[in-house]
Parts: sequence; C-alpha cells; structure tokens
Amino acid sequence: MWLAIDIGNTNIHIGLFDKDILHSTYSIKSTFPEHAETDFNKILNKSTCCNIQTVIISSVNPETEMFLVEYIQKKLSIRPKIVKKDILIPITIQTEQPEKVGTDRLINALAAFERTRNWTIVIDAGTAITIDVVNDKGAFVGGIIAPGIDISSKALHQCTSLLPEVSVKKPHSVIGKNTEEAINSGIYWGTIGMVNRIVNMVCDEIKCHPAIIATGGNANILAREIPIITNVCPNLTLEGIGIIYKKLGLNKISDS
Repeated sequence: MWLAIDIGNTNIHIGLFDKDILHSTYSIKSTFPEHAETDFNKILNKSTCCNIQTVIISSVNPETEMFLVEYIQKKLSIRPKIVKKDILIPITIQTEQPEKVGTDRLINALAAFERTRNWTIVIDAGTAITIDVVNDKGAFVGGIIAPGIDISSKALHQCTSLLPEVSVKKPHSVIGKNTEEAINSGIYWGTIGMVNRIVNMVCDEIKCHPAIIATGGNANILAREIPIITNVCPNLTLEGIGIIYKKLGLNKISDS
C-alpha cells in the first residue's frame, strides 16, 4: 500500500494505491495546519496507515508541502518523495524553460498520453485553468494558463469597491437582472467561451483533432458546455503519480 498526494492551491487530493491499483481517493482543503491536519489524520486511520510503505507528493503549494512532509514523517515515519525534487517525471518537455513548467501540468500530460497514445489537449480546471498539449510522441509541447472560475470571482470583488464575490453556477439567462447575476453570467460564460475558443485555436495550430481530456474541480462544468471535450478524468494527477511509481520502479526503492 502507498499514498499519492497532489497538493494544489485550494485542495489536497489523496490516493491510496494497492501496488498499481488506485484503491480509494480523498480530498481536503489546503489549509494546514488549521483543520486539514484533523481531516488528514482521519484519512490515514481509514487507510490502515501501518501498511503504507511509500508516500509520493506532487505539489504546487510550497508552504503546505513543507508542513505535510513534516507531518507524514512524524505520523508514519516515512520520508515522502517529492516529484521533481526527488523523482524525475519521465516525459520530454519541449518548452523554453522546462524547469519552470508546473509539476501538476507535466504529471497530467503523462497520465493523459498513457490513456490516448496520441495528440492530446489536457484541460485542468482548478484554481487556475491550464490548457496543455501533448504530441503523438508523448512530449509536453506547451500550453496556456488562465484564471479559474473562483479566482475570477475573488478578483472582481477584491479589486473593486462595490462588486460582491459570488458563487458561480450556470445562469438561468445570459442577461443578468442584478449585479450578482451579471457577475455570475460574465464569469460562467466568459470562462466557457475562453476555453472553447482557445481549444479550437490550439487544434488549428497543431493541425489535427486531438483527444481532449478535462480534469480539476470545475471539469464537469466545462465538459457540460463544450462538446469537444472527450473525457473527464477527476483523478488524472493521481493516475499520473501512479504511472511514475510504476515506470520508475519506486516500489523497489527504500523509504528509510
């Protein structure tokens, strides 16, 4: 048994693997050390933590990563392996500054290509929205980064004097009849339109019709409105960590 942990800016996703099989998944807020420590402790107790041999972490949140590494070392007496720091991601990166590409983007690309074995666009609709391209050889070509739905709502509220922060959901009509409805419609349809337009522009640029996979907390919203999205994979990053574990034979590496 081993744990894959994906630390994002908003949430921490945890996968319990039995060898190569993703056995169960959990999600908690990235709010260490406040409430998440209690939630994580409950997960470890459910996961029969005495049987866990390895912990692999992918992170885009250094502060939470630092706390979680120390917590796991204390709780499980295991030194977690950090993707990119302790473990190389087995993927070719065709960008100008490969070392600066986000770990989550590369892991998602690896997992997506494992599914498709062809040109693929990966849309990660989380705190930020990333739209990344993998070619037919499995190389990470590059991509696009844009604000996510929740960030857009917070930015309008925080950068203006009078606009409220709204919880975005599908509007009843495009034209809002009050300020909240207007913001909701603008963010919802603006995000849908942006992603749809960018994906079509990418398809034109690469001159093919790739598989299009969505993941992240708002993936279902995008997939509902953008028919060219072929698949929603909520656990894509955890799957990618599992692929790294298998490809690099990490089950043979000592955790001492």
